Amino acid sequence: SLFRTTPNYTYWAWPRKKLTSTDHDTGKQNFLINGVEEKKAIMCLQKAAASRGPFDPANRLRGRGAWRDEFGRLIWHSGDSLWLVENGKLMQSAPGEVSGVFYFRAPSIMAPWPEAVPAEESPAREIFDMLKTWSWARPQLDPVIVLGSIGVMFMSGALKERPHTAVMGDFGTGKTALTNLIQSTIGDVLLRAENPTEAGVRQRMGLDALPVAIDEFEASEDNARVSKIVELSRIAYSGGTLLRGGSDHKGVEFTSRNAFFCGGINLPPMKPQDLSRFAILDTRKLQVKGKVEPKAEKDWGRQVLRALMDAWPRFPALLADWRSLLAEAGLTGRGTDTYGTLFAMAQLMLGEEDMEALGLDITEPARIGAIVAEATAEERALQGENWRECIDHLMGAPIEAIKGGSRPTIGSVTEELEKAYTQASDYDLSTAKEKISMAGCGLIYEADATLPAGKVRWLLAVPPKGPLLAKMYQGTKWQQGVWFRALKQGPPEVVRSGPRGKVVKINRAAERCLLIDLAAYDKHTEATE
Repeated sequence: SLFRTTPNYTYWAWPRKKLTSTDHDTGKQNFLINGVEEKKAIMCLQKAAASRGPFDPANRLRGRGAWRDEFGRLIWHSGDSLWLVENGKLMQSAPGEVSGVFYFRAPSIMAPWPEAVPAEESPAREIFDMLKTWSWARPQLDPVIVLGSIGVMFMSGALKERPHTAVMGDFGTGKTALTNLIQSTIGDVLLRAENPTEAGVRQRMGLDALPVAIDEFEASEDNARVSKIVELSRIAYSGGTLLRGGSDHKGVEFTSRNAFFCGGINLPPMKPQDLSRFAILDTRKLQVKGKVEPKAEKDWGRQVLRALMDAWPRFPALLADWRSLLAEAGLTGRGTDTYGTLFAMAQLMLGEEDMEALGLDITEPARIGAIVAEATAEERALQGENWRECIDHLMGAPIEAIKGGSRPTIGSVTEELEKAYTQASDYDLSTAKEKISMAGCGLIYEADATLPAGKVRWLLAVPPKGPLLAKMYQGTKWQQGVWFRALKQGPPEVVRSGPRGKVVKINRAAERCLLIDLAAYDKHTEATE
């Protein structure tokens, strides 16, 4: 296919000639070109390849979708053409090498609208009005997030982070209709699948930076299949690389830059690092049944794409503003990446005036930051820190070694102890210590002048090993001693480790333990809720 569009080039460069006649007076020979000198062509191509040096297809091959070149310009690869907006004009060129990166030819997909599309003339406004007709749990923010996710799906490969979106709701909440609206907008740019496997999605997308819509994104009795999809989305969020073994015993390298849009009834189990990469939205029962399903008009997708290409130079500054705004409101690093990208993309599509009309005026950072932080508080609460989840499990797991009756937890024992014990009381401290030791931990206290008279500061001593503690963590990600390293990730005012730890005797065995300051842990927990 190297000379498919210029087939006569090979006859010009490496002609195979057949002598047809000779002029006896002048000696001039006349030839007929009847083919190509294949050996000469191969030699020339080999020399050209050698002069270019080794080529790494993993990092220098790009499929269809949106990409950034080395200058930060946006390139849209529609399969049969490359598109670039320069000085307000749409430039078209054939697929090939651009700045050391090769865009290979592929089946054609949507091309951008030929004329410039300002934000105020973009169909994004009509699409946004349609999105508002769903019964969202957060009607002020959720339609904006979905609109931003449409922009993310278009610009997937050009983004540093590409947040994913999951829309969850019961039957009759319009999840399928929502995906239909998005598909009617994005068209053949979107890969839509029901109940796919990770390998199927990965192999279908290949090197394309195109979005994926997954129906039936569901929790089930066996979550193995959907967990693989979640893992793939985690890698795609930042454009990570997967390595897989091949049938020829050679590793296959795969880089995913695909944005995911998922819908289902029950959100599948996700780790905190996965939850932070998703914007999770909830829909309610539709208020009006039997209404006509919203659908984008024929060329809306092309016009939205062109509007995004025209506005792309403004995106980095918008993203920086939104990240800063959300950070001031208390969102963490990845939270600012996820929601900052979605809101910046929505503003790029709607324009500043429409965002202000929605009450999302970026010039009022304190107010808008508070709105977003409050609206996403429950969702972000699920994105717990690893060390804290490890402590929470330890506090909440029943002490299995206690036989008969109800089995207390470390949390309930220490809570009762803190309430009832003073140095002057007759509270049975030995009973509490015995219960804690049955969980493989120790309990010590120290005087603290900042506490009321007679009160002490309680410290839970956690060793790095032990059969009782191992049983409490069995079947979790902190089993086989991983709990010790996980707990050391906690802030020093809560978890004392290293030189600040202590040798504590637990069931006659002396262990170098880290110490959890229970009062400091409670204070930290209250501050983050």
